[in-house]
Amino acid sequence: MSVLQTLKLAVKPVFQPTAEYTRRQKLIVRLQEQQRLAEATIAGKTYHRMRWVLGPWWSKDAAGTVLMTVRYGRKMVELNKGLNAIHVGDISALPAVINQLIKATEAGELDSQLAIIAVDNPFQKSIKTASKSNLKRN
Repeated sequence: MSVLQTLKLAVKPVFQPTAEYTRRQKLIVRLQEQQRLAEATIAGKTYHRMRWVLGPWWSKDAAGTVLMTVRYGRKMVELNKGLNAIHVGDISALPAVINQLIKATEAGELDSQLAIIAVDNPFQKSIKTASKSNLKRN
């Protein structure tokens, strides 16, 4: 008897990610980068990405209160009707707020907003158009 015959073999299902899953994962990666940037800022250190300079998604208002926005591509995500920022308060609370945003994204709470932004993405349209024209040529 061979070694393989002693093992219980099975067919591994092929995972086909949906558009919603792909958008969620893209946003989660960006939120995790923002979390690392926030933690470095709190610790008084600098955080640099290898490929590009990472700008913070948060800012302070006139009173010194930290406000966090969420960006998908080049656009700000509208978190609620007419509201696109989160009142964080002190910068030390920022990593916890970002963690909550990651959980909300994983739960699909931002799917409709991300889908709206994805439809308006001119870069995606040019890719789809280019790939269709290549298919017609072949």
